[in-house]
Amino acid sequence: MKVKCVADKVSIEKNNKALVDWANNSELEITIGKTYIVIAISKYLNFIFYYILGDESDLYPLAFPAELFLITESKISKYWETDLTKIEFIEDINIKNGDVVSFKEWKFKGDIFYENLMEEVPEFTLIFNNYRDKILSE
Repeated sequence: MKVKCVADKVSIEKNNKALVDWANNSELEITIGKTYIVIAISKYLNFIFYYILGDESDLYPLAFPAELFLITESKISKYWETDLTKIEFIEDINIKNGDVVSFKEWKFKGDIFYENLMEEVPEFTLIFNNYRDKILSE
């Protein structure tokens, strides 16, 4: 699945204050007009987030509100654990808060997987790097 960045600020009109404050007060490592490959999708605060490799690092993906992007390629990775085969519109993603759509280790371990990845725990880094390389080369 690929998405194109169309904004670098979250809309104040249609979002809650917590999301607006977080997104608009962070240095977002994305570039308007650039296309990114989605590594995972999650839902928090009733909003969908895409995990992509930001412009500054490829050690682990960062979460960005989906509203900052347009879907340019709807076919999802064959390495994701999901019944979905493509996502045409953000509304096609029907997950609960806290759920993750990605490869099996991340899907089933959720935040624990991501926290260990960010802490650069070797076991989790190795798993992520393996899937990252496969997903990027699809």
